[in-house]
Amino acid sequence: MKRKIIWILLTILISIIFITSAALNSFAATTQELEQDKKDIEDKINQAKSELSGISDNKDAAEGQLDNLNKQLIEVQDKLSTLEAQVDELNEKITEKEEEIQEEEEEIDRKDKLLKQRMVALYEMGDVTYLDVLLNSDNLFDFLSSYSILQQILESDTNLINELEEKKANLEKDKNELEASKQEVEEVKKEQEIQKYQLAALKIQKQEEVNKLSEEEKTKQEEIDKYNAAMVKVNEELEEAFRKAQEQMQNNNNSSGSSGQSGLKFDGSFIWPCNNKVVTSTVKYRWGRLHKGIDIGASYESVYASASGYAYNAYDRNGYGTYIMIFHGDGYVTLYGHLSQSKISDGQYVSQGQVIATSGNSGASKGAHLHFEIRQATSVSQFFSKSPLNPLDYLPGGYTLAPGATTVS
Repeated sequence: MKRKIIWILLTILISIIFITSAALNSFAATTQELEQDKKDIEDKINQAKSELSGISDNKDAAEGQLDNLNKQLIEVQDKLSTLEAQVDELNEKITEKEEEIQEEEEEIDRKDKLLKQRMVALYEMGDVTYLDVLLNSDNLFDFLSSYSILQQILESDTNLINELEEKKANLEKDKNELEASKQEVEEVKKEQEIQKYQLAALKIQKQEEVNKLSEEEKTKQEEIDKYNAAMVKVNEELEEAFRKAQEQMQNNNNSSGSSGQSGLKFDGSFIWPCNNKVVTSTVKYRWGRLHKGIDIGASYESVYASASGYAYNAYDRNGYGTYIMIFHGDGYVTLYGHLSQSKISDGQYVSQGQVIATSGNSGASKGAHLHFEIRQATSVSQFFSKSPLNPLDYLPGGYTLAPGATTVS
């Protein structure tokens, strides 16, 4: 009878082990596929972000060139306005000079007529000689006076004609110079007009380029949003797969009684996850955010399970790198980050002190080390939303704090 009971218990135990193994193998296969999908999506997101950054840089450059073209257009328009004002001013001066020349020409014509009338009168009187003036004079004083007056009249007329001719010549010269200045300004104005139209054409072309880049930027952002949505879905599927595995393992644990052989009964004790016990950074605020675990100076060394439980592989390119989470039961979870190599399969039960990985420098790491966290959670998503515990409060003593390990930076 006793032997029969033993055989029954062994049969039940073997069945539980078989069911657990099958569940874990199924979980491992599912999560491996999902993790690969997750990595593929991460690669696509990073590629799309890189392309978006390139598009944004090109757009910024194009917008900068467009701003420069707008400034040049404003400068050219200001110059054109100045040139137009100069042309208007020169036209006014030319008009004034033309009026002055016309007035002087009319004065010269009037003087010419007077001189011609005087010449006709003298001609009709015949040639007037000094002897005529002398014979027609009453005395010598009268002769000298008449002769002097005649000379003054002749000199005055001659000086007036010369003065008027010189003034007319100067006015013509000023008019020609103004015409030349006006022509020069008109030429510069034409060049400015040409430059204005060229800049306007470039502005239209550059605006079209900016619009095109804006559209590409929008399209690329939509692509990233699509990938992010896919990432959310993969994470949800991973979460669901892990939940089902946890549920299956919990059912198996309940079926096996209170012996705790399934490994989900946690006694609350942790051991150091590596032989190296030099702590290079503690739980603290650094670089503007909370460092949620401790860093241990283990360079490509064996990493051990700090407590027994079910292990889960994960990867975070921009954070933990290759990392492992172990669910120990009673809500305790440990995380081992920046690993160079994992030595467990998803859902694998590991014993305390079992080698699970090799420390390394993956993810957002500045040198080979082990990042170690302890939190209380029952799922992956809950783990990352929970506040971290200080591992040094749970691990045995005998460790050393490196210089600067507790300094807030």
